Amino acid sequence: MMTVEKFVSMAKKIATEYKTLYVMGCIGAPLTSSNFHRYTSNYPYNGKAIRREMIRNACDTNPRTFGFDCVCLVKSILWGFQGDPSKPYGGAEYCSNNVPDINEAGMINVCSKVSTDFTNITVGEVVYMPGHIGIYVGNGEVVECSPAWKNGVQITKLPQRKWTKHGFLPYVNYGTPKP
Repeated sequence: MMTVEKFVSMAKKIATEYKTLYVMGCIGAPLTSSNFHRYTSNYPYNGKAIRREMIRNACDTNPRTFGFDCVCLVKSILWGFQGDPSKPYGGAEYCSNNVPDINEAGMINVCSKVSTDFTNITVGEVVYMPGHIGIYVGNGEVVECSPAWKNGVQITKLPQRKWTKHGFLPYVNYGTPKP
């Protein structure tokens, strides 16, 4: 089980230290010409001309760009993402650490203490709205991967979105017992 400190630290590190691009269904893979076809044909969204061009451009850059979508960011961290461009998923091991491959709705559904009241949100909880998920990292900030704004992993302010729920992941050790 990952500590909340490690979970949040890696989320912030990906947002601030790595070059990223929103790629639906991509779990931290370094975008390379050898996997261009995979990520432009796995989801119709990625196959749109503008997205294909973005992915192609990312495949041609150095340092390497890592691809994520919202829930794949969460899973990649929990699966051990290390930012290693020589590994297929940046060092993450698919479905490792007893973390299943579930979508964002499945992720909020496995959480405990799910709430719609954001007055007492705790660092490391996931925040959710239908179709999207992020990680609350404190100080009113969320790390999320979105095609909006910076088109990748980024730090946003909690009120920028209409998050509807938040909860504690069963794969993260939050330390003291949750209230």
